[in-house]
Amino acid sequence: MSVAPRLEDSHNGGPQGPPLSQTSPKLSEAASVPPPGGDASRPAEATPAPPRMSDRARVYYALLGAGSLAAGIAGIAQLRPSTHGWLAFGVLAAIAALAQLFIVEKGSNQSYRTAIAFILAAAILLQPGFIVLLAVLHYVPAWVKFHKRWVIQFFNVFNTTLAALGAWAAFHALSDSNVLMVDDARFALAGLAACVAFVAVNHTLLSGIISLTSGTRPWATGLFGFESLSTDLGLAALGVGVAAFWSVNGWLILFVIAPLVLIHRAMYVPQLQEKARVDPKTGLLNAREFEGTLAAELERSRRSGTPLSLLMADLDFLRNINNTHGHLAGDVVIKGIADILREQLRRYDVASRFGGEEFSVLLPETPDSQAVQIAERIRSAVAERLFEVDTSAEPIRATLSIGVATCPDDATGAKELVHEADIAVYAAKAAGRNRVVARSAVAEATVS
Repeated sequence: MSVAPRLEDSHNGGPQGPPLSQTSPKLSEAASVPPPGGDASRPAEATPAPPRMSDRARVYYALLGAGSLAAGIAGIAQLRPSTHGWLAFGVLAAIAALAQLFIVEKGSNQSYRTAIAFILAAAILLQPGFIVLLAVLHYVPAWVKFHKRWVIQFFNVFNTTLAALGAWAAFHALSDSNVLMVDDARFALAGLAACVAFVAVNHTLLSGIISLTSGTRPWATGLFGFESLSTDLGLAALGVGVAAFWSVNGWLILFVIAPLVLIHRAMYVPQLQEKARVDPKTGLLNAREFEGTLAAELERSRRSGTPLSLLMADLDFLRNINNTHGHLAGDVVIKGIADILREQLRRYDVASRFGGEEFSVLLPETPDSQAVQIAERIRSAVAERLFEVDTSAEPIRATLSIGVATCPDDATGAKELVHEADIAVYAAKAAGRNRVVARSAVAEATVS
């Protein structure tokens, strides 16, 4: 798993229908949340600009860096040209680097990386110095290809180094130093311990940085859910097989690589399905998927007799931002607003990018008054957020105008509800922008 605060390579809605498009964590580039396989590996153009790290996050980051650096220096200092294991190191590092180029992004700050299998194998077969070198070097091709920010790249190195060394310690605490001398049962038990140690350290460290950079509580990151843990443990378990095969005959690891290719392809299909559902720039649902979810929620609302509210939010003065700072600055703001929606909404709320600078949010079982409170919370969070852009020496600000409409009070059909929410947005803009207006308030003003 990874990260991106949202540093990004990690993994991992509502009564019915998907939530904000969540899955498992990654350290991405905008303080929201990092994926399975634990690191920050989404291409730079797909992530928003990072927020400023808090002092606590900086201390945490520095401590991890110092710990991994100290362990790395101590381990590498023990290596010599005559040290046994250079061939295994070269093979495993090359395959892990290749695997790192083909991470499966699941959306919503989740991803899976098959490189875990080869990192775990190295933790079993090699000395700590080799493990540290592999943890660093296997990222290099992906860094060149994806141009991740250094803060993310280094965190992933720290995380992977410490997790792999934890796996090494767990394995060798239960086995002899020579893998070939370990009996079958003991090897299996030590391998299981290595898998658990790797995943536990990886997910714990990742959840820590996510929590400190986004405010998301560790157990809410998705990193400790069944999907995230089982996937990483399964990939790590394959690493035990790689180590066992290598200890017998190095060529046998080809028979582990083959199923990993099939596993990658199997995970890639859901990625394609996810891409068809979400907006590529923000990771929120796209307009077509949102329309289907809205129709389903309206039907559920009619059956249960519960209210359903819709927020339509429009980014104010996007053209001015683009004209002043360039279109890439506008993209940073749009991505940042998507992150704020993830932070502010409940797990079962559904957010989408409805148009160029327009967002929509579905609030199941939410009456008008509560929807206005949620909308005001979002509006305030956006107005207070500073957006870092490369084309401005100072952070820039942005605001939202939000309209609220509720079923059944304002409308009962999907198109009608969207239309009523749009009317409220227009009223918010006409009143000066950067405000929340409920459709019911517009109707009352018209009557009076």
